[in-house]
Amino acid sequence: RPLVQYMQDLGGEGEVLQLAWRIVNDSLRTDVCLLFPPYEIALSCIHMACVVHQKDCKQWFAELNTDLDRIMEITRYILNLYDLWESYDERKEIQGLLQKMPKPNTQPVPRVVR
Repeated sequence: RPLVQYMQDLGGEGEVLQLAWRIVNDSLRTDVCLLFPPYEIALSCIHMACVVHQKDCKQWFAELNTDLDRIMEITRYILNLYDLWESYDERKEIQGLLQKMPKPNTQPVPRVVR
């Protein structure tokens, strides 16, 4: 089922739905779309949005016929992405890569005159 339909069933729209969509978009930067079915990703994103907005969804999730361990595994993937974004310093990473690159030879090439 689509994310919007789940949110209608949960009775949550507005800010929770918007955040869930943002999390879905962020999840595309991970491997979860290759590892899990879309409905489980949607449920994970809804769960994360509900936690952020302090919306109680425990009973709703308890009534779902889904593996909550898999939902939590997806959540861990997405949270790891956010941790990476938080700790990533592009300047340090680029500097390290530039130091590993071979330096160009700046000496002139001798010309052979015939």
